[in-house]
Amino acid sequence: MCGEDPAIVPELRKNYDHRRQWIVDRLALLVKAFAIEVAAYAIMSNHYHLVLYVDVDKAEKWTDDEVLTQYCKVFKGEYLVQKYLNPKDKKAMTSAEVNMALSFADVYRERLMSISWFMRAINEPLARRANSEDNCTGRFWEGRFKAQALLDQQALLTCMAYVDLNPLRAGIAKTPEDSNYTSIQARINIEQKNQSKNKKKVNLEPNYPRLKPLLGSRMKKQQHSECLPFKYQDYLELVDASARMARIDKKCHMQQDLPSIFKRLKLRVDATEWASIMSGRGPSLMQKFSTAIGKYSDILKFKRRAREQHKAKAQKFGST
Repeated sequence: MCGEDPAIVPELRKNYDHRRQWIVDRLALLVKAFAIEVAAYAIMSNHYHLVLYVDVDKAEKWTDDEVLTQYCKVFKGEYLVQKYLNPKDKKAMTSAEVNMALSFADVYRERLMSISWFMRAINEPLARRANSEDNCTGRFWEGRFKAQALLDQQALLTCMAYVDLNPLRAGIAKTPEDSNYTSIQARINIEQKNQSKNKKKVNLEPNYPRLKPLLGSRMKKQQHSECLPFKYQDYLELVDASARMARIDKKCHMQQDLPSIFKRLKLRVDATEWASIMSGRGPSLMQKFSTAIGKYSDILKFKRRAREQHKAKAQKFGST
């Protein structure tokens, strides 16, 4: 999909790495429109991983006008919505047409905080663009995306580190900062630019999507609610320690003691299990946890809540 074409004849092989930047560019656009933020990402040659945060409060605070505007940054929108958003056309609209245009706001609001619509907004345009480049038609993706709920801070940290270390596990990068098309590389490069006295000399190409921020030392308390609940330096240290443990595990020499960062972040984890997950030698997170990651009691609550929501939705539409 996005890597080296495995054609037998060397002259016929093509490199599709540029498509990985297509996904990154698309993410950069979508986070400006959706009430969904990206906490971590890794774009590989034949798949990609995302850790997403759905900001329900943000979506619910949008006015109807803001919802229509946000939606049309990505999607075309209904004809009356397009007229409503055009100042010249809006003046000629009747009150009935205005009301009809505004009636789409509730539907759009739900879509703008839907992971399914977010993924659709990535995959469909990419599939069309790739098929056009290949001069072909047909399905581009193998199947629908798979998603897991992250129920606590440990689940979030585990999944983010797991995603950011994908290139290291695949053997295509030696360090997190060398991992192209990952959020950890983006965070490091952005932080370097922010700390540089001459910011013009720090090259931020290629383009990066806006990432959900980590806690900063100079942040005001009211900004903390907008950030992930751990500091940038702590997360960097966690990823670095995990990368070292993964390399040790690859060589089958397991260290028994967890680095101090695990205690500082209050992670309840076994060193052997953590290194096994991060190195890819053990079961993947998708294999260990099917629908949600967290404490067993929280997973049971999540499943009960999901069943109740599914039942309520079925009753709403008259299903049995």
